[in-house]
Amino acid sequence: MPIANCLITQECSQGSGNLIELWANESGISSKHMTINIVSSSEQLGNKYKIMANLSLPSMWSTSDISSLQIGLAKALSQYFAFAINEVHVITNIVTSGMVVESGQEIKW
Repeated sequence: MPIANCLITQECSQGSGNLIELWANESGISSKHMTINIVSSSEQLGNKYKIMANLSLPSMWSTSDISSLQIGLAKALSQYFAFAINEVHVITNIVTSGMVVESGQEIKW
């Protein structure tokens, strides 16, 4: 259940290729349960990034998998939108078991 919610500035044009597959390839992890939501930001104040992503991951992932997923996401977004990697910011949030509801049921791992 890697889910990335990505805010992009209006300078980001539609990328080419399959962003989910780019993420899977860059992270070395299956795309089976990956989700990316792209939301265009109308304004950004303070420290500016072209792309800001909030990545939610279940607590069952190992430290090395978490690292692979967040770095892979940053690289995939950089490639997809054709911006330098320093224009991409990723924050990872770890979700504990039971804190997800899918199809009306709490998901536990």
